[in-house]
Amino acid sequence: MKPARFVYVGAVLAAALGPVVWVARAQVQSATPNTKANPNFMGTVTPVPDQYKVATAHYKFEKNARTKWHSHSGGQIMLVEEGVSHHQNKGGPVMELRANEAYYVQSGVVHWHGATPDASTVQFNTTRGDLTWMEEVSDADFNAKAKR
Repeated sequence: MKPARFVYVGAVLAAALGPVVWVARAQVQSATPNTKANPNFMGTVTPVPDQYKVATAHYKFEKNARTKWHSHSGGQIMLVEEGVSHHQNKGGPVMELRANEAYYVQSGVVHWHGATPDASTVQFNTTRGDLTWMEEVSDADFNAKAKR
């Protein structure tokens, strides 16, 4: 990895995780007994205990690039930052996502995601839990006509 890219990825992660830490701290403060209400929230806000570890990934997929089939024990959120992405849940149609669109893959659902046959994409993904890798995505699955 080039040093400039490492600094960029580090800055992106810091920018992405900073608000998460701030919100988590604010949520804990708002849920702590015998303290003043947190001024950053309106209404009742209670942290949800989570058994899963959380990870983020930031990838550029060049045209024709994609993951293998895989699943996440706690689910995954895919956010398309640039270009057009394709993804498919096992047994379902190939779906298209454009820049600024997101998709949630439920816990344990086998899926793949990546670029399109014609264009690159950039994704920022958040996953919960363990990741299980499986077989490669066939060209027939990858090249299937995508739905919106």
